[in-house]
Amino acid sequence: MVRDAPLFALLLLALSALSASLVDAREYGQPTLVLPLLDSLEQVLRFFSENTASINVDGMSGLRVMQGQLVDIRNDTRVWDSLSSEIQDKITAMIEIPDTIYAETRAQMAQFDPAYFTLFVPALTRPVRVDWRRRSLNLPTWDIVREAADYVMTQQEQTVHNYTESNICYSNILSNSKCAISKVCVNMLMRPNKKQYASTHQLIYAQAVEAQGCSEELERSLQKWYAKSVDDVKEDLCRNIYKDASIVYARTEPASLLSDLFLEQNALCLSAGFVEFLRFDWLSAVLSWQRMNGCFGLELESANPVTGRRLLMERSMGGGCGSHISGLATTYLSTFLKNLLFLL
Repeated sequence: MVRDAPLFALLLLALSALSASLVDAREYGQPTLVLPLLDSLEQVLRFFSENTASINVDGMSGLRVMQGQLVDIRNDTRVWDSLSSEIQDKITAMIEIPDTIYAETRAQMAQFDPAYFTLFVPALTRPVRVDWRRRSLNLPTWDIVREAADYVMTQQEQTVHNYTESNICYSNILSNSKCAISKVCVNMLMRPNKKQYASTHQLIYAQAVEAQGCSEELERSLQKWYAKSVDDVKEDLCRNIYKDASIVYARTEPASLLSDLFLEQNALCLSAGFVEFLRFDWLSAVLSWQRMNGCFGLELESANPVTGRRLLMERSMGGGCGSHISGLATTYLSTFLKNLLFLL
């Protein structure tokens, strides 16, 4: 069941009158668009705060990216000074919540999956900041309707990518103070024509490198081995991801594995500043998936609290709620909010 709140209804009403353009968004102003987004974030954060015993590494990672997005909003003087005191107070309060959640859930996360926790702990202890600036994609014309009809999330598509390799590359850069970037990881980043979670994992690695302050080292490696820049790579990835997300949007249903993928695709490319992902029809769909208790969920394949997703791991938090997808939702909503404020 999706949630039913006055601010949510107000946002859907506003979105129904909007095309996917920033010009239209400017006419509605902060209260109509920003407050309902913050309301949605507050509800999912409240859910996490009340259920710390079942948060997993992926959910906590999403909260740390969200925290970084909100810190960026607070640190931008032009944007921050334009916000009402009500909005400033809400953002300030939400920035503190992931620290409290981490303190309460750290021990059980480490016990639940020690190896996985150790692999990703550098991304769990502080806000994750992602390089952002306004970017645009040179989008070709696709027959989305035809391709969506043929779209199947097959076992083959999910397993083409070597997730162990990309996880190791990701954790290595997080724990590497000298910015050592191996050719194996650059090759992983540059494998062409990846789809679904494979392409989002490539982008996760590029953004992790930037978050660690290692952009220059990655730039040199890409120029040396592929004659490409970091910006070229991110644009190529998000162009492919946009096509994939468009197809997923045409087919997805709430509580499906495709909704999890859709959130990840949008959160990653919005965090990089690609304005094509600032789509109000997509936002409206995502908000409609939020449940009454604030979480987002998946129909898990078994009663086992851990499901074998091909990207990372989902963990049931009860009531159809998922830790990974709820964490992704906080990332998506906060990146949408940041783009909206920075671009208006």
